[in-house]
Amino acid sequence: MLYKLESLYDEICKLITVDDTVIFLGDYIDRGPHSFEVIEFLFSVSEAHRTVFLKGNHEDMFLNFLYGHDTSNIFIINGGDATLRSYKENVQYAGVPERHIEFFKSLSLYYEHDDFIAVHAGISPRYGSVELQPEQDCLWIREEFFRNPRKWEKTVIFGHTPTMYISQDFGVVYNDPEKNIIGIDTGAVYGGYLSCIRMPDKAIFQS
Repeated sequence: MLYKLESLYDEICKLITVDDTVIFLGDYIDRGPHSFEVIEFLFSVSEAHRTVFLKGNHEDMFLNFLYGHDTSNIFIINGGDATLRSYKENVQYAGVPERHIEFFKSLSLYYEHDDFIAVHAGISPRYGSVELQPEQDCLWIREEFFRNPRKWEKTVIFGHTPTMYISQDFGVVYNDPEKNIIGIDTGAVYGGYLSCIRMPDKAIFQS
């Protein structure tokens, strides 16, 4: 997905001001041949703009794998073999550079603004505030979040679940004003678009 990321960035970079924050929702690795290059590209973006990098379930699985906590091979089953190949091809000693490990360890679970919350998978309606959310829900929750009738006070922007599984519309951002939630995983890994939303006007950019 590197080329989609580069293409989307080329489209929006000229619109980003010094007052803007560029937020990434996670899942930077796995299932594609360029995991190493994607992380390197994110480093370059962070040098040009104020950035927030959120943690996705794939980064969590990778860390568990690296630290020997993945006893069921979940990382490999979910596309981690492609990530390992990418690092083997790009790192001479076939390991993961310390800079990359520190990046994965530094990822945030969510980002809260005055009028929106950005999170990888969603937030559970069982908890009153985002600060109380378990990490598991921020990284993995699906139907319990986006099928729940609750209307959130702040707009919740999320990824993780491709929108075609929520609304049946392939490649289309999912916007539900009744619940005040917006899903922007438009299935890039399945041949769909890589999508970005600008707040507060909710303009959509895709590549």
